[in-house]
Amino acid sequence: MTGSISGLSRPSQTSDPRGRYYTSPLVSQSLIERIDVSQPKLVLELGSGAGSLCSAAAKRWQDAKLVTVDVDCDAPRPMHASHATPRLKHAHFVHDVLDEALSDRIGLKLGTVDVAVCNPPYIRPKWRSEFGKILEDAGLSGALTSLFDAGADLLFLAQNLRLLRNNGKLGLILPDGLVTAERFSRVRQTLLRQHFVQQVVQLPRGVFKGTEAQTYLAVLTKRGGETGEVSLKQMGADGRLSATIQVGQDAAVKRLDFAFHASRPVSSLRSCDSPAPMSFRQAVTDVVRGSICSSAIPSFPMPVFHLGDFPKPMGERGVRIVPKRFTLGARTAQRMAHDVRLAIPGDILIARVGRSLANQVALVVHGPCVISDCIFALRTTDNYRERLYRFLESDMGRLALGSAAHGVAARFISKSNLFDIHF
Repeated sequence: MTGSISGLSRPSQTSDPRGRYYTSPLVSQSLIERIDVSQPKLVLELGSGAGSLCSAAAKRWQDAKLVTVDVDCDAPRPMHASHATPRLKHAHFVHDVLDEALSDRIGLKLGTVDVAVCNPPYIRPKWRSEFGKILEDAGLSGALTSLFDAGADLLFLAQNLRLLRNNGKLGLILPDGLVTAERFSRVRQTLLRQHFVQQVVQLPRGVFKGTEAQTYLAVLTKRGGETGEVSLKQMGADGRLSATIQVGQDAAVKRLDFAFHASRPVSSLRSCDSPAPMSFRQAVTDVVRGSICSSAIPSFPMPVFHLGDFPKPMGERGVRIVPKRFTLGARTAQRMAHDVRLAIPGDILIARVGRSLANQVALVVHGPCVISDCIFALRTTDNYRERLYRFLESDMGRLALGSAAHGVAARFISKSNLFDIHF
């Protein structure tokens, strides 16, 4: 993604040193098309990088003044590199995007930009006190448990909000965290209550070269009224968009990804004689997360059931059972229960992390076993065990787990994500 900040830390291993993944023309054009403004006077792009977004903006809004900012003095100047004749209404600045005084540095007053477009980097900048001021001005400082949770994506969003005028439009590309992670639910709630979030489009994985990270297009109107419903769509690998799902504010606070909400109305796919849908919260009496980390498994005195130990699928009516070699004797289990988390007979094991977590399921039958911290043991009653297991082995179950999981690189699922699933 594009970006421009000084003092970067923890860049991705697959991005450039500034944490940037550059926007393709397809994504740039799609984002610009989502912004329903006909003739803006002033268009801004923070973190312009190679210039894909601003080029698409200039092509659509030919009479608008275009301002671009990037800290990288070696980056090609947007527009000049892609047009035979330099654009007269374009001003480019080499400067730190996350400077609190950016408006003074680039000659723009706060609250004057008509349209802002942005593709922040995947990076967490070293904290500076001025970041708190940027978040506070944007009304977002109170939405974080800790200000140190703010990555470049949220800081870029806040800086754009400071520069936008009321009823100005912001179109940006967001990583998975701000859209789906529980720790950012208050951020989503704040945005939905203070601004009109018009739509969020889930992009296909791999749309940015060098990463399989899940990303999204989002468009909002600053101070455009509280959001009642958000339009969610999904883009296919061919660039085509799905039908729209309308999601109310409460559901949008929980998550804003199309795949999650598209998988929820499972009752419409059931036959008339199927049991009524119920949530995991109703059927699961406990969710036990293992306590042995992967690095400790080789030296642990007993076998530890880990991600690579799930049996292969057994067919439509087969049951994947935890192998006997992981079973502990009664005395050993009693002794170890004080120090580690055990799965017990009747528990259904699923993967908590990993790209293929939706395909991992096994039933504990032979006896207690030690599980790694990458495994959840779902504890349920005899009444619901078979129904729950069959659901997890079904296409619908795999879709539900995959949709509930989130994460930029390694996918993971939380207990609360599980409790939101209906089957």
